[in-house]
Amino acid sequence: MLVDLENVVGFRPKRRTLRTRMTALLGAAGPWHHAVAAYACLEDADDVTASTLAALGVAPLRVTPGPDAAELALLAHARRMQADGCARFTVCSGDHAFAALGDADASTLEVLVWQGQPVATDLVAAADHVRRLPRLADGDMPVGPEDTGDSGCLTPHCAPSRQKRRLHVPLDGLAAGLAIGIGIALGTRLGSLLWPGAAAEQRHGPRQP
Repeated sequence: MLVDLENVVGFRPKRRTLRTRMTALLGAAGPWHHAVAAYACLEDADDVTASTLAALGVAPLRVTPGPDAAELALLAHARRMQADGCARFTVCSGDHAFAALGDADASTLEVLVWQGQPVATDLVAAADHVRRLPRLADGDMPVGPEDTGDSGCLTPHCAPSRQKRRLHVPLDGLAAGLAIGIGIALGTRLGSLLWPGAAAEQRHGPRQP
């Protein structure tokens, strides 16, 4: 999965915006071997973008600002992966430079962009499939079927299923009810053995004088 960060997320995005849009892209891409996001950056001391991407399981690829710098870095990575046998690429960008990935007959190229986002004509022609996701505002947080709402886990596959945790609730309540019922029954039986007269009086009422 190759992410042209400035093309699909924005230039120097806020942390929430980056996390929101990357989460949506990662979830829509389906199973992927690894994800790389390239972006221009000169400030090494406080790179919030790199930390946020790493927390999402995406490798940050920082490049020196320049014409097509991010695109060229991603293409160089893709060619190395092709040499290792990688044959499927999901590109999150509308830039024409990625049309080169569709030249290889053995490769499959999917383009993943937002609705209304311009996509280069030659990239559309080279791609096997172009998918468009609904646009997200800065405050929108996509919620998938595996999203548990737990903090501290940003990747879509690391949290346990909420449904699995809920299964323990009714079973625990049933076990507690059975234990109470058995205790009451045993107590009643023991009382009838020790004080048979009291048990009979309880069943038939007190004897009349």
